[in-house]
Amino acid sequence: MDRRVHGLLLLAGCALLASAQPAPRSARDAGPPAPSASDTETSDGDEAWEAARQTLAQASGELEALRALVTVVNLQRRRGDYTDGLAGARDGLARARALGDERLQVDFLYLLGRLLWNLSDYPGSLERHLEELKLSEKIGDAGLLSRTHGGLGLTCHRYGRDEDALQHFRLGLDYATKAGDDRMRASLLNSLGNYHLGRRQYELAATLHGQALQLREGYGNRRAIAESLTNLGLVADAQGETAQALAYLGRALATFESLKYRRYIANTHRRLGMVLRHAGRLDEALDHLRTALQVAGTLESAEVLADIHQELAAIHEVRGDFAAALESQRQHAAAAERLRREEDRRRMDELRARYRDEQRELQIALLRRDQELQTAELQRRRSQNLVLGAGLIAGVALLGSVIVVQIVRLRAERKMRAATERARAQAEAAESLKSRLLQMASHDLKVPLTALNATATLIARAPSDEPAVRRLAAGIQADTARMRTLVRDFLDASAIEEGSLQLHTTGLDLADLARTAAESLQPVAVQKEQRLTVAEPAAPLPPVLADPERLRQVFDNLIGNALKFSPPGGEIVVALGAAGAWGYAEVRDSGPGLGPADFARIFAPYQRLSAQPTGEGEDSTGLGLFIARELLTLQGGRLEVQSQPGRGAVFRVLLPLAAK
Repeated sequence: MDRRVHGLLLLAGCALLASAQPAPRSARDAGPPAPSASDTETSDGDEAWEAARQTLAQASGELEALRALVTVVNLQRRRGDYTDGLAGARDGLARARALGDERLQVDFLYLLGRLLWNLSDYPGSLERHLEELKLSEKIGDAGLLSRTHGGLGLTCHRYGRDEDALQHFRLGLDYATKAGDDRMRASLLNSLGNYHLGRRQYELAATLHGQALQLREGYGNRRAIAESLTNLGLVADAQGETAQALAYLGRALATFESLKYRRYIANTHRRLGMVLRHAGRLDEALDHLRTALQVAGTLESAEVLADIHQELAAIHEVRGDFAAALESQRQHAAAAERLRREEDRRRMDELRARYRDEQRELQIALLRRDQELQTAELQRRRSQNLVLGAGLIAGVALLGSVIVVQIVRLRAERKMRAATERARAQAEAAESLKSRLLQMASHDLKVPLTALNATATLIARAPSDEPAVRRLAAGIQADTARMRTLVRDFLDASAIEEGSLQLHTTGLDLADLARTAAESLQPVAVQKEQRLTVAEPAAPLPPVLADPERLRQVFDNLIGNALKFSPPGGEIVVALGAAGAWGYAEVRDSGPGLGPADFARIFAPYQRLSAQPTGEGEDSTGLGLFIARELLTLQGGRLEVQSQPGRGAVFRVLLPLAAK
C-alpha cells in the first residue's frame, strides 16, 4: 500500500466517529449472535487448549475447521503465542475469503488486529480493524460492531488520540447493550476503566472495573475475572491503598497459576513487585521480580522481559544498588533491541507477502495484455491477408515492391521511436536529478550558514573579548570548511542514485563526533535561548564502524532539526550508549512531536511534516531526514524515531560496533 494512502487511512480510522454510526439490524435479521472477545474463553487452562486443538483436528468440513481455528488462534493470543497466532489468523482470513463467509472474515480480522496490537504494530492493527469495521457495518450485527469498536478504541488510545478512543469505547458499549452481550459489556467497561485510570480519574476507574468484575463473575470466566481483579489492584495502588492492591493482585495471581497462563503469571508478579516497591517493601518486591524472570524465561517474549528488567532497575535504584540497576537497565535495553528486531522481521515478512501479491497481480495484467495484443495481431494479419489477396489480383510484382517498402519504413520508424524514448527518459532523469541535488544542497547548507550567522552575531556583541572572538572565529573556519565539504558531497549524490557511492568506513569514537557536532551548533542554541547538551555515557563506548564525514552530516541534520522545531527555551539532549552489537546516539528534542500521519511519510523525500519551525526565517524543505536515513543505510546503520503528539521526538542513530 502507498505510504501516503496508509497515513490517510490511519487518520481516518481514529476520526471516523465524528458522524453517527448506522443502526444494527434486529437480532432476528442478523442471524446468530457474533462471538465477543471472550466467547472462545468459557473454558480455561491447558484443558481448553487441548480441547480446541482436538476440535480443529477432527473438523469434518472447511466451515467447521475455520470456526475451530478462531478458538485456537484466540487461545494462542491469550497464551502469548503471538507468532503462531498471527500465522493462523492470516491463514484463516485467506480461507474465509475463499469461502465467501463475511462473518468469519470479521472474526479473523479482529484477531489479526488484536495480535498486531500485542506486537506493538499499531498501524497494522488499525488497518485490520478498519477493514473489520467495514464488513461489520455491512453485516449490521450489534455484537460484531461492539467488538470492532472496542478494538479500534484500544488502538487509538495507544496512538494518543484519547478523544477518538473514548468515542469508540462508548459506541462499543452502546452496541453491546443493544446486543444483550454481557461479555462485550464487561470488556468495554474494562477498557473504559483503564482509559480513566490512565487519566488519574481513580474513583471513576474503580467504579467501571467493579461493574466489569460483577458481570464477569455472573458468567464465570475465570481469566476475565482475574483480569478485572488485576485492574482493581492497579487502581488501589494508584490511590495508595497497598493492602487492598496486594489482595486483588494475589487473587488474580492464584487464578492465573491455576490456568497455567505463563504470560499473565509473569506480568502479575511484576505488578506485585511494583506495588511493593511503592510501599517501600523492597526485599519482597525483589522476590516477585525474580519469580517473574523465571517464568518469563519460558515465554521467549522480549516484551515481557523488557518490562521486568525495567522494574528491576527501578527497585535496585531505590535500594541504592546502582551497579545492579545498571545491569538491569542493560538487560532492558537488550530485550528492547530484540523486540525491535522481531518487529522489523515481522514487518519485512508482511512487506514481502504484499510484494509477492503485487507481482502476481502484475503478471496477470501482463498476461491479459499479451492476450489482447495477440488477438489484435491476428485481426491485423487477417486484414493484411485480405489486402494481399486483392493485391495479388492486381499483380504480384507490384505487391512485392509495396511490401518491401512498407517493411523498411516500419523498421526505420521503430528505430527512431526507440531512440526518441531513450533520449526523453535520459533528459527527464537528468532534470529530476538536478532538481533533487539543488534542493539537497539548499537544505544541508542552511545548517552551517545559520551557525555562521549566529557566531558572527556573538562576535558583534563582544568584539573586545579577544579569547571569545578567537574561539568563535575558529568555529567560523570549521563551518566554512564543512560547507566546502558539503558542496563536494552533493556532487556525489548521483552515485547514491546509482548505488555506487564510495564510503570510507573506519572505527571511530561516536561520542567524540557527537560532541563536535553539538559544539558547532551551540551558537544556534544560544541565539534561540535553548539548552543543547550531550549526556555522556556511564562508561567509554566501543568504536563504531562508520564514515566520519557522512556521519557528521547525519548529526548536523538531526541536531539542526531538533533546534529548528523546539521552542525558544527548549532543551535538546544528545544521549549516547551501546546495546548488543550496536552503538547508538539519541537526539531528544522538546518540540511538538509527530502524529500518525507524519509516520507514514517521515522518511520520504520532499515531504513536510505537521511540525513547523519555531524561529524567525527558519523553514524546511522536507529532505533532511531522507538524507540522514539514506547515509546511515549505506553505512550498515539504521535511523529510528519515537514520538507522540505534544511530547517531543527522539531520533535514534544505530551503527554496528567495529570488530575488536
